[in-house]
Amino acid sequence: MEYVVVAFRSREHTVRFHGLLQSSGISSEIINTPKEAGVGCGLSVKTKKENFSAVKKAVHYASFSTFAGFFLVSLIGGKRIVRSI
Repeated sequence: MEYVVVAFRSREHTVRFHGLLQSSGISSEIINTPKEAGVGCGLSVKTKKENFSAVKKAVHYASFSTFAGFFLVSLIGGKRIVRSI
């Protein structure tokens, strides 16, 4: 299983970006930022890997100054692997 995490350094921007995705019809949820990412405010937006292209465009469009990065989270054999993308 793989999913994308969008991290921000602001809780307010995390919540606003989640709302932007929802209003655009892109499924997402707010989650605790994976500790392996080592960035952000503690909350991030999680979405399906298949949505990455649209989510990347939305981040560019929204231009949040607190954007911290994209991360691909893979669950392999019960272990969580987080890498920057």
